[in-house]
Amino acid sequence: IPTENPPGAAYDACVERIVAELDRLGLKRELVATGTREAPRTAILARAGDGDRLLYLHGHYDVVPAFGPEQFEPRIEQGRLAGRGASDMKGGLATIVYAARLAAEQGAHVGLVIVPDEETGGRLGAERLAALGRLDPTAVGAIVAEPTWGTIWHACRGAFTLRVTVRGQPAHVGLHYEGRNAFEMAVQVVLALRALQEALRARRSRLTFASPHPRAAESIMLIGGLATGGTNFNIVPAEFSFTVDRRPNPEEDFDQAKRELLAALEAVRGQGIPVEWELLQDARSALSETDGPLARAIAGAIERVSGSRPSFTCCPGVLEIRVYRALGVPALAFGPGLIDRMHGPDED
Repeated sequence: IPTENPPGAAYDACVERIVAELDRLGLKRELVATGTREAPRTAILARAGDGDRLLYLHGHYDVVPAFGPEQFEPRIEQGRLAGRGASDMKGGLATIVYAARLAAEQGAHVGLVIVPDEETGGRLGAERLAALGRLDPTAVGAIVAEPTWGTIWHACRGAFTLRVTVRGQPAHVGLHYEGRNAFEMAVQVVLALRALQEALRARRSRLTFASPHPRAAESIMLIGGLATGGTNFNIVPAEFSFTVDRRPNPEEDFDQAKRELLAALEAVRGQGIPVEWELLQDARSALSETDGPLARAIAGAIERVSGSRPSFTCCPGVLEIRVYRALGVPALAFGPGLIDRMHGPDED
């Protein structure tokens, strides 16, 4: 399912397929509306087994946009399924669905949480379920089945994302002096943000990251992930916008990081540049202990099956473990697939 305003029918078809499998396995399930009138979304909650010690298995069924139509034709390559979302996270989703029934047969009490909207921030998925009180804060833990194979993600960065817009005055190129160039003013905003971006590189997390790259632990601010403006090459652009994606490390004060970015934008506005911004994502960082009962149980199970002890690392992005940690529930991410294969044209 592409994530840029996907048609409701595509979401419905995905939900119907998952529900059909849950019904075939005899798992009790419930559909929960988590979207809006403009963006209808549906989450799936299911239970297997019973008892006082509830363990959540969590997955999402939306995926990032495809690179081409061929990605919607699944294929087997060297024994691995390839196609759009195979790694992030159809593989993990299938795993938790079948694992729930097997775990229940062994006496466990498992709650399946299957959500939309993860790839676009989670506001209409996991965050909405928490706001509705549909996630039990007394659960003993939650496992998010992201593609982490070989490591367990016990922490994640936060995400504070803005769309920044500068508005000018259009004019024909021959009469450019009657216009006000929004792009040129946006460049001034970017230069101001670049100073903050450079300062952030010195802030490094003390946590371990799976990547050996020397910059892996830096605090992040990406400028211009999306950028657009203007109407034609011979028209002074009346508007230019770009995104700023701030990703504070788990040890940073998330609220202070937000204030720091907004202060930089306020400063350029104070210089007379007509800049405004829109919030796209506001997700706090999260951190779970690596020596608690949930962490020990997962690491021990992985070692018994694979023969090697997994490492604990920080996810380079944001994770829905944050939703459970905000409720006080221990949460870790572990699932099939490799992070370096996700989101790409050859995902498997």
